[in-house]
Amino acid sequence: MPPTSDQDKHPPRGRQAPTSLSGAPTLQVALNAEWVAPSIVRGRVRDWLAAHRWPAAHAEELVLAVSEAVSNSIEHGYAIPAGSVARSGEMVNVHGVVVVDADGFRHVVFTVSDQGRWRAPTAKRTTRGHGMLIMRTCADDVAVDYSASGTSVVLRSRPVPPVIG
Repeated sequence: MPPTSDQDKHPPRGRQAPTSLSGAPTLQVALNAEWVAPSIVRGRVRDWLAAHRWPAAHAEELVLAVSEAVSNSIEHGYAIPAGSVARSGEMVNVHGVVVVDADGFRHVVFTVSDQGRWRAPTAKRTTRGHGMLIMRTCADDVAVDYSASGTSVVLRSRPVPPVIG
């Protein structure tokens, strides 16, 4: 069964990504679909979360989840074999936004999108294929939206307390 997205929480493809409700700057990273991209995005996400004073343990989970989503885009969406270089024009986009809830708690919504082709997971047992499990373990909510024009993975963090001082 294909994954579905919760329409109330996550806008479908083509709608604008969430905007900051906290006044905090958003994260916007466009990466070539190549195997160095997960490393680049890990550094950018880690630095961005640190600038927002995100708790370290929560930040590391989110860094791993976003990195895995980028890796999946490269490997599955664009079918780029390990060790290969990107083909011209194939991009992975990462957007992050801090949202402040009515109770003051904060969460982050990351959207990782590409223009690649969705490939449903196989039922064949292998030592690979744990990307969605990793993302679901590291984020509070994961939604996948795909169409002929690409795939978006939306990762919503667990809530964290407001910044004091």
